[in-house]
Amino acid sequence: MLNPRSEVRYGALGILVSEMKYEARGSSIVVLVYALLGQVLVNCFLHVKTFLALNFVYKLPASRSDLLSNVEQTLSKGHQAEEWMTPNREEITDEEAQFVSELLAEEFAEQLQQLRERCSTMGAMTTVFGAVYKLREQVGEEEYLHNTVRLLGQEGTKALKQFEAKGQAAAIDTAIERLGRAFDLAPEGHTNKRMYSNNLGISHQMRFKRFGKMADIDKAIELTRQAISPGSIHMEDIDKAIELDRKAVDLTPDGHPDKSKYFHNLGSSHQMRFERLGKIVDIIKAIESQWQAVDLTPVGHPNRPMYLNTLGSSHQIRFEHLGEMADISKAVESQYQAVDLTPDGHSNKPIYLNNLGNSYQIRFEHFGGMDDISKAIKSQCQAVDLTPDGHPNKPMYLSNLGNSHVRQFNRLGEIGDIDKAIESQRQAIDLTPDNHPNRPVILANLGTSHIRRFERLGEIEDIDKAIELERMAVDLTPGSHPNKPMYLNSLGISHQMRFERLGKVEDIDKAIELVHRVVDLTPNSHPNKLMYLNNLGRSCQMRFKRLGEMDDISKAIESQCQAVSLTPDGNPDKPMFLNNLGRSHRARFERLSEMADISKAIESQCRAVNLAPNDYPDKPIYLNNIGISHQVRFEHFGDMGDIDIAIANFEQSATSTTGPPNVRFGAARNWISALKLKERIFNIHTQGLRPQHTLINLIPELVWLGAPIRHHFQTIEEVVGSSIHEAVSAAVRAHDLELAVEWMEQGRSIVWSQLRQLRSPLVDLQDAYPFLAQDFQDVQRRIEISWLPRDFGNKTEPAADTLEKQAQAHRRNIRKREDLLTEIRNKKGFESFLRPEKFSVLSKACQGRLTVLLTVSGEHCDALLILPSRSITHLFFQNVSQDVISEMHTLWENSRTSRLKNNLPIQMNTLLELRLRDRGEKAAVVELGPMSSLLADLWDRIVHPIIIMTEKELFDLADDRLPPITWCPSGPLSFLPFHAAGIYGSNSEERISISDYAISSYTPSLMALLSDSTAVQWSRPSILMVTQPSTPGQKPLPGTLCEAEKIMRKAELYEMQPYVHHISQSQATMSAVMEQLKTHGWVHLACHGTQKFPDPIESSFALYDGNLTLESLMQKSMGHVHFAFLSACQTASGDQTIPDEAMHLTSGMLAAGFRSVVGTMWSIEDSVAPEEAEVFYARLFEEGHKSEWKVKPDAAFALHIALKKLREESTGDKDLVRWVPFVHYGI
Repeated sequence: MLNPRSEVRYGALGILVSEMKYEARGSSIVVLVYALLGQVLVNCFLHVKTFLALNFVYKLPASRSDLLSNVEQTLSKGHQAEEWMTPNREEITDEEAQFVSELLAEEFAEQLQQLRERCSTMGAMTTVFGAVYKLREQVGEEEYLHNTVRLLGQEGTKALKQFEAKGQAAAIDTAIERLGRAFDLAPEGHTNKRMYSNNLGISHQMRFKRFGKMADIDKAIELTRQAISPGSIHMEDIDKAIELDRKAVDLTPDGHPDKSKYFHNLGSSHQMRFERLGKIVDIIKAIESQWQAVDLTPVGHPNRPMYLNTLGSSHQIRFEHLGEMADISKAVESQYQAVDLTPDGHSNKPIYLNNLGNSYQIRFEHFGGMDDISKAIKSQCQAVDLTPDGHPNKPMYLSNLGNSHVRQFNRLGEIGDIDKAIESQRQAIDLTPDNHPNRPVILANLGTSHIRRFERLGEIEDIDKAIELERMAVDLTPGSHPNKPMYLNSLGISHQMRFERLGKVEDIDKAIELVHRVVDLTPNSHPNKLMYLNNLGRSCQMRFKRLGEMDDISKAIESQCQAVSLTPDGNPDKPMFLNNLGRSHRARFERLSEMADISKAIESQCRAVNLAPNDYPDKPIYLNNIGISHQVRFEHFGDMGDIDIAIANFEQSATSTTGPPNVRFGAARNWISALKLKERIFNIHTQGLRPQHTLINLIPELVWLGAPIRHHFQTIEEVVGSSIHEAVSAAVRAHDLELAVEWMEQGRSIVWSQLRQLRSPLVDLQDAYPFLAQDFQDVQRRIEISWLPRDFGNKTEPAADTLEKQAQAHRRNIRKREDLLTEIRNKKGFESFLRPEKFSVLSKACQGRLTVLLTVSGEHCDALLILPSRSITHLFFQNVSQDVISEMHTLWENSRTSRLKNNLPIQMNTLLELRLRDRGEKAAVVELGPMSSLLADLWDRIVHPIIIMTEKELFDLADDRLPPITWCPSGPLSFLPFHAAGIYGSNSEERISISDYAISSYTPSLMALLSDSTAVQWSRPSILMVTQPSTPGQKPLPGTLCEAEKIMRKAELYEMQPYVHHISQSQATMSAVMEQLKTHGWVHLACHGTQKFPDPIESSFALYDGNLTLESLMQKSMGHVHFAFLSACQTASGDQTIPDEAMHLTSGMLAAGFRSVVGTMWSIEDSVAPEEAEVFYARLFEEGHKSEWKVKPDAAFALHIALKKLREESTGDKDLVRWVPFVHYGI
């Protein structure tokens, strides 16, 4: 009988030992089942000697009684145990554990069954078999597998130690067999899987040393490579791989067919160690070994493409660190050969294409050849197309393709490239599992793409998304991972950019914290250290400009000096480093006025300009910055050479064909400003308007149709600003009045003009090129749909990916439109198609009326008077400057802040209340002296001089009624009530006003007056009347019902009652009103109205179930409508931050197709509206009735008559608020 403690020969089955542990009631039990099966003899004879014994220790829980019963049955059929099977025995020898592992392994089930059949005369074996599987069922699969793996690992490790001690061949074979099974059975993520792999590799190494079989060293290398797969951070594994690879190379004779493979492996291991440690000797050795691999591999060998690909990757890596042109050329050459030698169906072809694309991309970044970036995108597209969605490499191919599109965007500025980048990288994220080691880099790449798009379009959603993605990349990356600093740096830059946009100090603090950490983590030898130093300096410089701490600007200059001094002139980043260093020196000069700083600023920025190629996308930025530095030095020291150099640099920047539009527009503004400075100081008048021409021509790029409407408003407010008025003023001073009118038209109502372009009739184009016209019309319609939100009444926010897809589709349509525009303008006779209109066209809008364009800039306030004859004259207003106009409109526009409201005298506060009140609230009975003073001042300074100058033209226009005047004010003039200018008082003989001389109307632009040329033939109108006497959530407006009754009585009097459709209260929902607008030519809205700041397109009419917004009105284009009466509050007040956009409900009705609109500049009293409406409609109905509705009634004249009645009933200033708010827009 065998002693379990003695040495046992390894047989087919051997000894069965199973150890299971259970936790119950705070105690554990160990169930030991021993079965000894005799040795298997040779020559097909089987002799079995068996005994069974069972020994229980500790107390068994009652819940295990079924298990005990099963085991006791086993005992009843066994033989008596020998003396060594003593009670309370707990030990299990290593030999016993080894055999347990064999029996419990699933692969031995068949052997167990065979043995049971051979031992059928011994019932004990059947019971043992059942007991083993009963135990397995009780303990569960997971614990069973865990114990099996553990026991296999223990036995394998013991055998390895035995071999090390005694050198027995059987022991090393056993170690490899047991550890191999433990490694194979251990699931991914098992705590000891890597240890089993390591020990198995060591075992193969030892067997190789002992017996010299190359298969063992191959297996050792394979296992070591598995340990250093992507995401591994264990340097000992990489070192071990290099040691093994070197042994394989040294032990293999020169003619051996595997020698090239070992050289290739050695090179790959050195490459991996270089990527981790950055020691240049490793990448040199990698290239040497990989060249050997290629040289030893004949053309046609299946491994040659793989070796060429790897060689190319190493050359690419060395180029990125040393910058030698030969390296990137060899990288491209090697990887191109790898692609060329690989057939299309080969599984490695996408890998080689992707890597070739990466090398092309890198060469483009450093040398700028457009052919390289085109080839990069082509190669990476092929890699993506050849790879199925489930393939693990596809996400990285998509991410790299996105990176190439980003690079092309950086050069060409085509927004389509950055959209494609984001689209590819979003796909990459979707295809990458959360725990995949490549997920952080893919997240970071997508974050970078959002940063680039933020820089171009300025949408805050992009920078927020970039921060979110980069934060995820940082959180998913272990602290010691080599990419961690790169992700932290990107996150810091995003916070820096958001600070530039929103001005929140916490963002710049976070940026400095992150980038400072990156600088500390990165060794000086790392090539990215220079960029990190530059970024740290830039962030410190920004915080200095905000907070003024000298430590920040000192740190900025220190960091940027390091970056510049360590960067060779050929490095493509050096111009940026120099430019930023110059900005920091200039910032310190502006604080301390030390000559050395401004000199160093100019020196650094001059080098930046000289090092940057002419087509470099950031060169306009560098030119603009050096221009600013020269101007700053001129302002301090007065050297005329400085201002001349500044002007030259601003001009070069503004007229560049590359660079962001906002930079070039800013340079154009600086160009104009520097010329004015030179003129003022040296009294030198500059001839020509080239800077102004440049500035005006940049507006379409700056306020791009591909950007959201809300972004337009911000751009107009922050960038365009008063620049247009300065340009118009310059044209006036140059006596080019027609050009001044054209520029004024281009610079105002930009959003309305863009919408009007999308709806332009294409009659001429359809006649000449019908198919081209249809294509253009289709794309125009798609743009309008996507530009103007169409989720009317739906408050559910779409998913982020849906919004992204919609925005990208919109921009693709914009690019299609631009291509079609180019094609159309190349056709004879269509060279000016949809270009800004010339004065000859604009003046057609002024026939039959006096049109007054008003502009103010600095010390000049001018009127451009377009006479009924379509000629133009100019009137300069003496002693009227921008400051004077600002004072005049303070009462009308600066009423939103509580500070202003609290500080103004009682009279002004009362007027502010008029702006803040809603319809239905009574005005305080206070003497409103400031209002009458304002109207008198407006009369004396501006309106009366116009009347005097155009007296003859007005007289010629007059017939049985007063002549019409259309006011088109700009800038701060837009909010002044020119229609009410005059001298008012209790003595009627002293009264004089514009209404005594003309009938006033307003227009947001001249083109808005031309739309009437497409009007349908006139006929009796149908009228939609909407009233809301008690809107839910709003104050009651009982006067709206009275208003409706008065209108209906007048309609009945003039036989119009059947043509009036009245809806009120719950009938007047948003959807009902929008639907009714499709079939009625006139509309009367009597309800609450609200002007929204700072989001004017959310201004609205309050209907029964919600707000009918300006945004929803902009969606409509109705050719049949003519007139709207907006008997609500603030429907023509506009937004003071974008005064030239006329962004109010009245203009919205004009954009929707109405030709004539009555609105209100501020709140109206509920009792006044019915009186006004009654007189107004009586006049309209009477005029229409007399002509049998063959002539359009004149809404401006009807309003004039109604206001005249209210004026005549006025007894003083307190009554001005009853009629002044009412204004007419259109024709």
